[in-house]
Amino acid sequence: MQEARHDKSKEETNLERLNLFTDGVFAIAITLLVIEIKVPVLAVYTDHHLLEHLSEIRYKFLGLLISFVIIGYYWAVHHRIYGYVKKYTLELFWYNAAFLFSIIILPFSSGLVGEFSSHTDMHVPYIVYCINMIFAGMLNSILWIYVSNPRRDLLTRKISRSRIKLGFYRSMIFPSVFLLSMLVSFFLPVISKLLLLLIPVLLRWGMKKLERKADKEEGIVAEIEASKKL
Repeated sequence: MQEARHDKSKEETNLERLNLFTDGVFAIAITLLVIEIKVPVLAVYTDHHLLEHLSEIRYKFLGLLISFVIIGYYWAVHHRIYGYVKKYTLELFWYNAAFLFSIIILPFSSGLVGEFSSHTDMHVPYIVYCINMIFAGMLNSILWIYVSNPRRDLLTRKISRSRIKLGFYRSMIFPSVFLLSMLVSFFLPVISKLLLLLIPVLLRWGMKKLERKADKEEGIVAEIEASKKL
């Protein structure tokens, strides 16, 4: 028997619920990051001993900061993507759920790499962290591909092909850089971490040409759509 379909008002409600649920998952994931950092237990209560303990967990703080920024970035990207979405589908729910799975395991992988970051001879913690980030980036790309496909008619308005490509290329920056960093970590552990600095550089300046092209095509598409309404 064919499953009963929701009417339009219910579809809009489901889309709103999906957004609220997603916001809640992001909020919890970003909060859980700090749980991995424990308050030091001192044998001797002096400022010197406290500073020593804080120095030992400095990499955990760095990992928290990086993961906080990454989760915040993906949260913003998710809002940008769903700003285009006008209706709910079951496939959209499952793509979204898969993406959220990669987000909720980030506190664990972040805590793992922070716990063992001082052991430069260990590769597994950073590999697990990189795989988590590659997983998240790939699923974010898949989500955008699904939403932006004009044949599915999920967008609130028509967007240009260059805008679709721009969204895909930007979403692939994180997994590409983390994949490169993971491979380099086997030979140059310190350099591999520094490669992550490429991410903000590429996001800020690496897509300028395609952004200008997308803006130009968006203007043309807007004019065409406006002329159709006349």
